[in-house]
Amino acid sequence: MAHIVLDARGYFTTTGRYIRKLVEWLAREDDDNIYTLVLPADRLEEWTPPSPRFRAVGSDAPFFSWAEQTKLARLLRSLRPDVVHFCMQQQPLLLGIPRITTFHDLTLLKIRNHKKTPIVSILRRLIGAFAFAVAAHRGRSNLVVSRYSATDLRRFTGVPRNKIVLTYPAADFITETPVSVPVPFERFILFVGNQVPYKNLERLDAAVAQVRRTRPDVGLVVAGRIDDDGRRIIARRPELARRTHFTGYVTDAELRWLYEHASVFAFPSFFEGFGLPGLEAMRHGCPVASSSATCLPEVYGDAARYFPPADVERMAEAISQILDDETLRDELVSRGLRRAEEYSWERMATQTLAVYRRAVEE
Repeated sequence: MAHIVLDARGYFTTTGRYIRKLVEWLAREDDDNIYTLVLPADRLEEWTPPSPRFRAVGSDAPFFSWAEQTKLARLLRSLRPDVVHFCMQQQPLLLGIPRITTFHDLTLLKIRNHKKTPIVSILRRLIGAFAFAVAAHRGRSNLVVSRYSATDLRRFTGVPRNKIVLTYPAADFITETPVSVPVPFERFILFVGNQVPYKNLERLDAAVAQVRRTRPDVGLVVAGRIDDDGRRIIARRPELARRTHFTGYVTDAELRWLYEHASVFAFPSFFEGFGLPGLEAMRHGCPVASSSATCLPEVYGDAARYFPPADVERMAEAISQILDDETLRDELVSRGLRRAEEYSWERMATQTLAVYRRAVEE
């Protein structure tokens, strides 16, 4: 029996679906080890242990903070684990405990944070590059969610190939009964996610504007909370509101309705580690038009119509083809359903458990 600690401070975030599914399937698959989750201290009472072998402790250490390097490190040492799994790449550098890290992507090292000054953004990337390299080299293993992420990890950190393990996530079918969302268009293109610049929402809006010239019944629906980046886009481009409907926060039941009623799911991102929303759309029978950047062709295979993310004309053409060609649409729906079935949370958890066991044996 080993004691495994999961740094699960991201448990209640969007990215936390990976952590939640990992915990769910570890509880089903592992009858040997005991687990302690480190959760946000102010949300500790919201968590229910999936089995008696799981417990949780709280931490108020924010990501990328001095408290993470000091208070969190002390907390982890006090738990006396056999191995610590950092479910996101942020972590204390000086720990003295065997560690495993999941690197979802290295977008932080590639893009400028426009919320910060240029100097602060550059310093943040330099510190991030150093911290990620230290974590990758000190870890017993490093988990990645796509082959593209593995290539990025080796390129930015120089970690050897034999310390990287690929564990693909998966997409669930939303089982809640669909709840309709008021949409002011007869047909709509769906975008799900935040509005940070690399998600490429402005070019998608420009592409939809081209589509609407000959298809005025079509509009863009953006599902999810409007963040600071979204508010800046709306303030800078007020005409965007005429062809774009922002739903705000949606429940899973409402998200299912949107997937099942959208004419096209559009994923124009410049950078992704896995691209879960497109796979979720496929799971619900929605045809996908996707950026050809980073990991997306690897994950979606032949189940999407691709476009270069910087090319508005090609983006509009891909969306228009799906809207106009019923045969293509049916093919993408069929391929998408098959593609989504190829990914499994159970397999991801089983592969992760094997990594834990090797780390403990070492």
